[in-house]
Amino acid sequence: MDKNAIGYNDLCEAVGKATLNLVSYKQEVMKEYIISMLESFAQIEYDEKRRATYIMAAEAMKE
Repeated sequence: MDKNAIGYNDLCEAVGKATLNLVSYKQEVMKEYIISMLESFAQIEYDEKRRATYIMAAEAMKE
């Protein structure tokens, strides 16, 4: 398997990170807020794979 491939586990970790971030800021955990957090992470991330992971996770949550 390609080392740079984005897998299901990567997407789950991204969603988990966004969820924990919302909880740590005492915000309500809703689908729309998780998507927004993932999109925010993608905007500030320097690593291409992580950026792509956040974008892909946000797109998957929108479906």
